[in-house]
Amino acid sequence: MGRVKEKYRIELSDVQKRSLFKVAVDLVKVDKQIHRNEISLLDELQRVCDINDQAMEMIHYTTLSQAVNVLRGVEDKRLVIAVLREVIGIDNDIDQRESMLFSALCMALEEESQSWCSVVSSVGMEAECSDRQIVYLEKRPCEESRKVLEDRYDNLLLSKALTDVGLQLFYIPNVVEELGQHWDSVEKGDGKLGLLRRSMEFIVPAGDRTKLANLGSVLRKLDSETFYRVLASNYNLTPEQIPFEAFLMVKIQDNYVLDDDERLQKAVDFLCIDISRDVKKRILHFVEHLEKPTCKLSYEGYYRILYDFLSSESRIVSSLLFDAKNDLRLTNLGDQKVAFESAPQAKTLYLLLLRYGSAGVSQECFERAYEFLEEIDNQEFISEGEWDMELFRQKLLRLDTDWSHLIYNLLLIYGAISTKDAEDEGFVRYIATIIRHRSSLKNYINKGFGEVEQLANKEWYSVQFNRDSKSYILPLSWSLVSVWSSKEEAEVPIVGSDLWNRLLV
Repeated sequence: MGRVKEKYRIELSDVQKRSLFKVAVDLVKVDKQIHRNEISLLDELQRVCDINDQAMEMIHYTTLSQAVNVLRGVEDKRLVIAVLREVIGIDNDIDQRESMLFSALCMALEEESQSWCSVVSSVGMEAECSDRQIVYLEKRPCEESRKVLEDRYDNLLLSKALTDVGLQLFYIPNVVEELGQHWDSVEKGDGKLGLLRRSMEFIVPAGDRTKLANLGSVLRKLDSETFYRVLASNYNLTPEQIPFEAFLMVKIQDNYVLDDDERLQKAVDFLCIDISRDVKKRILHFVEHLEKPTCKLSYEGYYRILYDFLSSESRIVSSLLFDAKNDLRLTNLGDQKVAFESAPQAKTLYLLLLRYGSAGVSQECFERAYEFLEEIDNQEFISEGEWDMELFRQKLLRLDTDWSHLIYNLLLIYGAISTKDAEDEGFVRYIATIIRHRSSLKNYINKGFGEVEQLANKEWYSVQFNRDSKSYILPLSWSLVSVWSSKEEAEVPIVGSDLWNRLLV
């Protein structure tokens, strides 16, 4: 990495070089992934800083806090930060953990913030510590910080700003206040306080039973100053390690260092931010340093189905609506109209086959119906010198065959869909035309649905000819179809419509 030497000519002492390398190594490993480019960069940084094997060994005895304190003495810390920025960006993927560590280093080294920010390392710490919470602590009561944090508007504003970067503000007075809403219910085991006491009896090792019995009283006395001493004991932190009276503390990373006996000790590194003054300004300055959590989305299972649906290439099974004009609308695709050639006849055949369902209509039935229509004696249906459609319909009902029922159904459907006079003698010829040209109408129907790009499972909506049974079938589920009812002024399931129930199947 010749660019390190060319871009960043930093005059450093040996201990400063080791400290810089220690921090660089922590940045590389904090995201639990090692990238080839990161190793190449560390190799070159080691060469530029002239770190031999003995010096390399020394970094494993150095805490992050010690390394940062050494780097504070570098004359031009901007170049140190520039080198660290090179390290964090070398793999083109800045993890939230990398962002937290890098931001903490910047806060502790930059001239603007180094006086009120400090990196603290706890060695030998075994207590659990969340890296998603930031806690407010006091060595001594601080009026200025309390005033801001106890103002509901300011607290909400700052909590929201911290939440946006993935952190939850833990302010003990707020926690106590929330639990304090249930003081009266603790004895009954009700509410959050009662639940807390009961759960502690089960999941926490046996301890001070007196304290548990007086949990409400103990909580009332708990403040940020007391909680600081509790945490300091749990985290092995001495008062000298944190030079601030009132501060926020957030975990930076888990770490390990070697002790004098060359035993590996767990360490946890924290950033402490003095907010004894300029509370909002300092918190927002910290937030501005942090990258907002990367929005990562799953692309498997139900998520993938959702994304495919939302994309331009999406497909969806849509419900069908016969609207007030008897046009077919795909209700889940923006009420898109399905366009047919010879629309009234095609829609008549479609509705007919839909009614017959999985049984379908045989080719023989269509042919026998057509033969009948071609051979009828019109004089048989003349009443008082005029064609009487009712006599024709009664004849079909008396015949009581599958083909006569087919003609009867077509009369009803085409009468409802077309603008033709359903009582006129010539109306029967339209029915014969539908039967005769059923193959062409089938193609018009299938072409209409085929042109709807976003419709899934188009075969469900298409008329199919079964060569084994020699029948026309429309497999679409009736549950997907509705009609507009002018009577009810609403959509109703097709199976509940008047026309549907008048058809003979």
